[in-house]
Parts: sequence; C-alpha cells; structure tokens
Amino acid sequence: MGAIKKASGSSHKAVILPYLIKYIPKNYNSKRTVDETKVYAFDLDHTIIKPKFGGRFSKSENDWTFMTFKSGQDESSVETIDTLRDLLSANENTQVVIFSNQGATVTVPPTSKSCTKFTGKIALILQAIADRGLKLEERIWLYASPKKPASFSSNKKAKGNTANKVMKNSPFSKLKTPQPMADSLIFESMRKPNVGMFEEFTKDFGQKFKLEYYCGDAAGRPTDFSDSDKLFALAIEAKFLSPEEVFVPR
Repeated sequence: MGAIKKASGSSHKAVILPYLIKYIPKNYNSKRTVDETKVYAFDLDHTIIKPKFGGRFSKSENDWTFMTFKSGQDESSVETIDTLRDLLSANENTQVVIFSNQGATVTVPPTSKSCTKFTGKIALILQAIADRGLKLEERIWLYASPKKPASFSSNKKAKGNTANKVMKNSPFSKLKTPQPMADSLIFESMRKPNVGMFEEFTKDFGQKFKLEYYCGDAAGRPTDFSDSDKLFALAIEAKFLSPEEVFVPR
C-alpha cells in the first residue's frame, strides 16, 4: 500500500494514507532482540489530551493540553504526560501506542485544512514530550483513523485520482465487490472498535510484545458518548482501563 504523502519530523516518520495516519519512531529497529517488550496502549482525546480552550474537540493545532487528574483523598494531581514518562522510564524496552478515531480529519488531499491541523497538533504534542527530556518520544507510536472523504462514495472512477490509485492496492481491492464498497470496508476496518489500527501497529512493530492494557474514555458509562474504547480493548484481547484508573494518583 502506498502513501499519499510521507512527512518527516525529528523523531518520527509520519505516513499519511487515505484511510490511516501513523507516526512511527525513526530509531525503532524491528530486528533487535528483546526478551520481552511491554506495550501500553491509549486513546488520545480526553484520555491523554483535551482541548485547552473548552469544548469537546480541538479548534486548532494549538488547542490542546495534557489532561490533569486529581486524587479524591489528598487533592494531589498528576498530568498524563507524567504517567507516560514513568511507564517509559521504568524499562527501556517499554513502548506506548496511541489509537485514535479522528472523524473530523480528511487526508485526501493530505494538505487539507483538517489534516494539517491534526498533524500540526501531533507534532506539537511530540515536541512537548521531547522537551521533558530522556528521549521518551522515540518510544511512542500513534495511529489515527480519518474520515472517509466524499470522493470515495462515488461509483464513478476519477481519472488521475491519486487516492483511488492508492486504494486499489488495499487488502480489500482483491474482493469481488464494487470499488466504493471496498473503500468503505477499509475505512471502517480502521475505526475503533474495529482492529485495523492495532493490526497495522503489530505489522509495523515486527516482533512479539506483551500488551499490558488499553486505556480510553469511551467506556460505556452513563456519561460517556460511546463504549467504543471498551469494545476495542475486548477485540484486541487487552485489559481495559479508564483514564481515572490509570492516571488518578493512588
């Protein structure tokens, strides 16, 4: 499968496909020999970060901040980045992977306003982590499922359409189904609670690992908008934890 665009940063290679955005650490070596690699998996929005200026969704690439959780006992607080730092610092083989549905982001073309806003925000997040030192950002992976663009809903074949050419190389292109249906299948497969993003990470990681847990805010509680994170954890056979269970100081 070819990427529409590959973007490079100081620590990560960003691959932007019609149906997936992924940030892979540049210094990762899948051929190295490690006895046991622990992987901690997280959702992004309202789990690790939240909008800085209110609302449910970020309005710009700068509209985000690491979430802070307070203990109900002594009012002590911790930022999510502090917990991630502790996880990664405990063992040099530990990895963190983030899986995020981004239904407002369209990657066709990758220069779209929504795509550049999202990738700009991820660059700032990785830089903020890098500023904490210890090069912990080099062990953080990110996979995001974007929105299917309107152009993929048409039965007409667009001449010279790069996106359609890319999709013909998808795993679903061999199915005896109309192209629009095949396109829809791959977009849907990447969206949680489906497991496409996790399968992409497993392929990119290239070695065995122990998945410690998956943490997300969509747990199906009365105040939650969905149970997609809880179902995603079930689908990838991971222990599910809410952000409050992971980040609240004990």
